[in-house]
Amino acid sequence: MDHDVAGLVEEWLAGPNSEANGYFGYQSVEHYRPAVLHWLTVGCGTAGVPDPTLYLQPTPMALQNWAIDYAVAARSRDAACGAVRSFYRWAGTPAADGGPGLVPPGTAQSLQFQRGGNFSAGLPGRDLFTADQCRWLAQAADRYPGSRRESPHRARALVYLCLNHYLWGRSSEEDILRPGQITAMRLDGRHREQHRTTWDVPQKNAASDATRLQPVHHDAVRAIDEYLPRRAAARPDTGHLFTTVNGGPLEPQSLLRILRTVAATHPDLEELVPTLSADAISHSPAKEPAARSAAQ
Repeated sequence: MDHDVAGLVEEWLAGPNSEANGYFGYQSVEHYRPAVLHWLTVGCGTAGVPDPTLYLQPTPMALQNWAIDYAVAARSRDAACGAVRSFYRWAGTPAADGGPGLVPPGTAQSLQFQRGGNFSAGLPGRDLFTADQCRWLAQAADRYPGSRRESPHRARALVYLCLNHYLWGRSSEEDILRPGQITAMRLDGRHREQHRTTWDVPQKNAASDATRLQPVHHDAVRAIDEYLPRRAAARPDTGHLFTTVNGGPLEPQSLLRILRTVAATHPDLEELVPTLSADAISHSPAKEPAARSAAQ
């Protein structure tokens, strides 16, 4: 089966990103194009010539091995794997639904690394937190006294949002808030619906105006409300929800630093701090496996 892989990539990038109900943003296109072309021509071929058997039937281990060589930084490996999975979500869309029907539906899902093993949330060597560790992190946030660099109220709100799915006791995509989504949240994205609060959050690697209404647990909402009077900003009613001491938007890398600072205060999490990943925490299971719970 012979395909013009460069043409396929361009066709994919030019179309709508169905997950975000919009088109890929400029920065996403600039990242996705070289990552996916490299995967198709190098990870799935020899001498730059793609092998249809390999790129039409990709395996998680092939993607893992390619990603390790493609990018040195763990965050870049994760982004590269995400680009490839996004391409295969489109490639598996049937022609009747506007896709190429190139690979069997579900191919992208099969490329997810096994949860709870060494390959977690697309980050090689980064383990997901267990439900107990999520609970300990929440406890650490509750007790965190703050520091010269960090407000305890901002830290607690950030931790609780990373644990949004855990607080709900479920691990569906609509409950998971990724680090980049959390730092991109804006004040005017909040919606109150009787006893329910939702937030317009941007979608990963999509156009800047592509958002999804996401439920926020009431414990996280209370933590946000405790933080808001202490939020530094030129105007208290507009802009990014989380800001620096100078009033600028908080960066995802700063969120990781805050999570590690809070985790370091809990004796059962302290040794995990050097390899702690914000994205892995947000993808951690909300409950312990049934077999393990029954044994305890």
